[in-house]
Amino acid sequence: MSATNRGSVRNAQDFYATPKEAFDPMLPFIKRVAEVVQEPACGDGRLVVWMNQYGIKAYGSDLNGGFDFLADQRRHQTVVTNPPFSLAFEFCQHAVEHADHVFLLLRLNFLASIKRREWFKLNEPDALFVLSERPSFTPDGKTDATDYAWYFWSNNPPFKGIFHL
Repeated sequence: MSATNRGSVRNAQDFYATPKEAFDPMLPFIKRVAEVVQEPACGDGRLVVWMNQYGIKAYGSDLNGGFDFLADQRRHQTVVTNPPFSLAFEFCQHAVEHADHVFLLLRLNFLASIKRREWFKLNEPDALFVLSERPSFTPDGKTDATDYAWYFWSNNPPFKGIFHL
């Protein structure tokens, strides 16, 4: 949820569930690279359910359930998540370091940051999947003034570039 959504109250646990319409277009891309998916900020588990329904073997964990992804040193084949906004950069860095393929749902302007500039110079995403329609992450269905994209990094990228979904 964007800070530009003036007047909205932030969710104290930073839980903004991914809407199905923001995730469905990604399923064929994920299936193309993923044998097993770790969803480290699974919240209510919806992404795991949708991936399993689509035939992708996925499992999830969450900090609220006692799993700290940022402390996990295991290697993952594929990470797919909508990370908590307050830890987005840390999730990004950790996932890219500990997984062969990474899909993260982030604000499009996540690219525009002095804080992240040097890291992005060394870790440019292989692909961006831009959501053409702004998704709603709130129960009232209202969208904010922020654009979102799925960022993709891979050790062996099967697709590169910008994709408009």
